[in-house]
Amino acid sequence: MYIPRHFAGTDEHEAFHLMQAYPFGMAITVEAGEPFVSHVPFLIDAHARVLRWHLAAANPQCDHLARGANVRLIFHGPHAYVSPRWYEAPNVPTWNYIAVHVDGEVTPLEDEDTAAVVAALSRQYEGEEGLGEFVDTATYRNLLTAIRGFRLSITRIHAKYKLSQNRAARDRANVAAHLAKSDDSAVRAIAAYMSRLNQAGL
Repeated sequence: MYIPRHFAGTDEHEAFHLMQAYPFGMAITVEAGEPFVSHVPFLIDAHARVLRWHLAAANPQCDHLARGANVRLIFHGPHAYVSPRWYEAPNVPTWNYIAVHVDGEVTPLEDEDTAAVVAALSRQYEGEEGLGEFVDTATYRNLLTAIRGFRLSITRIHAKYKLSQNRAARDRANVAAHLAKSDDSAVRAIAAYMSRLNQAGL
């Protein structure tokens, strides 16, 4: 990912904040010169710097990862079009966005640990009860045999916050004000990030 200096995110806390807010990402490997992408929800442990997920056992990427292929995980935050009309001087249109790329060492999970990933995801999105009594059924146990789990220990995080930092303060304020008025919640989220990171001096 190309990251000009003024868009570089060096605060890992902010990167984990983004990943936890937008945990549905991409796992990318390369096989025979071709990129292969899986779209999956991740469990993110910022304290341990570990991410966990699972794939369908039939997914070829399971074999890639089991053989030690390099993997990059990508998380996309909110994004929004920025009109040049919002600047004090004429310019060109652009797009504001946030993205985090993660590299690390991958370990295939044992069946019990894969089941724990499913249980944790269920509690995260269903509530503390998770899937309830269903987890005690033969059907559930059979379904677990059709997935494979993975664990990535983070070695590097690349974060890009393209939020008009290359513009004058007046332009940044104008952009944030226009985005904040949008009917689209994702666009308003970009305005909120601009304000929060500006206050944090990032």
